[in-house]
Amino acid sequence: METKQIFQESQKNINWQITIKVFIIGAIAIALLIPKFMILGLISERTQTAESARKEIMGKWSLEQIIRGPVLSIPYLSHSFDMNNKKIEEIKECYFLPETLKIDGEIKPQKLKRSIYQAVVYESVIKIGGSFNTVDFETLKINPEDILWEKAKILVAINDLRGINNQVSFKWKERNYTFSPGMENNLIGTNGISLPLSDLSAMDFPSEFQFELNLKGSESLQFAPLGKTTEVNLHSTWNDPGFTGNFLPADRNISNEGFTASWKILNFNRNYPQEWKDNEYHVTQSDFGVQLVTMADHYQKNSRTAKYGILVILFVFLSFFLNEIITKQKIHPFQYILVGFAILIFYLLLLSISEQLGFNYAYLISAVAVILMVLAYSKTFLDKWGNSILLTLILTFAFGFIFVLMQLESLALLVGSIGLFFVLALTMFFTRKINWYNEKTDY
Repeated sequence: METKQIFQESQKNINWQITIKVFIIGAIAIALLIPKFMILGLISERTQTAESARKEIMGKWSLEQIIRGPVLSIPYLSHSFDMNNKKIEEIKECYFLPETLKIDGEIKPQKLKRSIYQAVVYESVIKIGGSFNTVDFETLKINPEDILWEKAKILVAINDLRGINNQVSFKWKERNYTFSPGMENNLIGTNGISLPLSDLSAMDFPSEFQFELNLKGSESLQFAPLGKTTEVNLHSTWNDPGFTGNFLPADRNISNEGFTASWKILNFNRNYPQEWKDNEYHVTQSDFGVQLVTMADHYQKNSRTAKYGILVILFVFLSFFLNEIITKQKIHPFQYILVGFAILIFYLLLLSISEQLGFNYAYLISAVAVILMVLAYSKTFLDKWGNSILLTLILTFAFGFIFVLMQLESLALLVGSIGLFFVLALTMFFTRKINWYNEKTDY
């Protein structure tokens, strides 16, 4: 009877020890969340610094470019009467868009660096051509006698004029004109170039036009679909394009050598007509084009990797705890803490090295360094090399699994959730026969 009672008391002590150990391990894991969030904060700070440097580089080179034009602006006299029945004349404007608009562009990307930071910029050659149909003032209810032909202008909106690298010549009916800087028309854009056509007359329509832009910019290039039919063809050596704006290309081809993309847009696809007067319509809400995307740079990948930190810690702690249960060899809580800090150091190494060498090489170097350190340290409190190697292989698998997730981009959540499901299933399978309470079983 006494032997049975002693056994029961011993059994209770073992059960309490296991329970307390589980709580201690959980508390350590929760406490390690504090330095983990500090690391995430550091990554965020470094990201902001990199973004500031990127904007500074872009600001000195040239910002993203948006081209809207050409638009034909023709002033006219508007007649009205005041309260005293006195006749008032005002100069207003009417606008005409091209019948056809064809744009062919080549984008030559490059990366500019400031210290360890970089920005994607480009030079481009853009050929713009098309035709204007006969202007119809009757539809706009404007008397032909009120038309101020001598004040007619061609307007082209360009987002950042610092990017223009050439004198822009406009070919109109076999005649060549030169644009002047400056354009004041918020219906089209805030910046741009303009061309006075003082000798324009109704006899000049219909007419074809052509001009070329050598334009610098950063990250994206966009256009407005101003033609009754607008065709845009772009090609570049950049192999990670993102198509932005209101219209996607009708045809695209992306390879390791670069991309080609083609758009064809009709006037029915936008919310403004071919001609209007005064402030009836704006053309600034229909832009489309391409963005030179940098796929998940190393700061984004560092942040995503660090968010998995607690899972790696829990996974490694679980493997160490199971080793205790199976081998009956106790591991001190302080040793859990040091292993947890070793895993957190991995993320600091990854951040600092990736700024110099890129994410993939930094991941390999940081992972190997931490794995070897945990292997050497675990051998000091585990009797067998086999146990140390096995536990280190589990850490290696965790690092490898997360690296794969970082490469998958859009499939990361799906693969990650399936992977964790199988890890949990395998843990259940291999621990199914563990006698947690050391109870005697009778068969």
